[in-house]
Amino acid sequence: MKTLIVTCLAACVALSGCTSMLAANSEDAAIDHFVSPPEGETAKASGPDDRMKLSYASEETPNLASRAFDMVVKLGNNKVDVYRYRDPETGRSAYFDAKGYRLGQYLLRNPVPDGRRTSGFGNRRHPVLGYSRMHAGVDWAAPVGTPIYAAADGVVKFVGKHGGDGQMTVIDHGHGYESAYSHQSRFADGIKVGTRVHQGQVIGYVGKSGLVTGPHLHYAVSVNGRKVNPMQVHFIREGRLSGTALAKFEKAVAADSKKANAGAGV
Repeated sequence: MKTLIVTCLAACVALSGCTSMLAANSEDAAIDHFVSPPEGETAKASGPDDRMKLSYASEETPNLASRAFDMVVKLGNNKVDVYRYRDPETGRSAYFDAKGYRLGQYLLRNPVPDGRRTSGFGNRRHPVLGYSRMHAGVDWAAPVGTPIYAAADGVVKFVGKHGGDGQMTVIDHGHGYESAYSHQSRFADGIKVGTRVHQGQVIGYVGKSGLVTGPHLHYAVSVNGRKVNPMQVHFIREGRLSGTALAKFEKAVAADSKKANAGAGV
């Protein structure tokens, strides 16, 4: 078993259980695909926070599903099977979950690596307004001026004052995914509507603008216009296989699972 450990920006990722053959440098390709380096760093440099652990073992004959590798991604209490699948007819490869959804970048759950989570997603009593209402995001407390990082690649959709959200930035990540960053003290230089940003790029700074009792980032994620819990969204789904392609993929995944279970004596 081989292990590669890199540091990534607040990704909270542990990758393990890989059982298929890796092509040369494919571990770097996986990291580059899911997690970009922090702003101003190279792909080989350590980021400011959590760690990604990728373990894998070589095989003489790679299975149909992966042709490069498959892995189990452990995210908190959740596990996601990830397959680098090469269609035997087209020869094209991409990363998929076990249901055939194509996986894009990992969506950072904490855009303020040194922040302290103070409020989660769900109904709560608003500390300023004094009544209960939906808290459609996660709050990360940090000192005024703490950098805020883009959760994934995308294009700035909104930047400016937004009522009780104070100074806010909204990033469109494509495929129906958007992230919003509220209560900022100021925006980073060059951040304006239409600006293309990259995962790990500084987009603004923690503040206490809007309806707040102290400095923090209110981080929200929406998928197809619906607010979702940022702690439960791990990857940007870029569509799903369909028809014959999905059937072939599901057959390959089933064969891979059967082989893994046999190897474990199940």
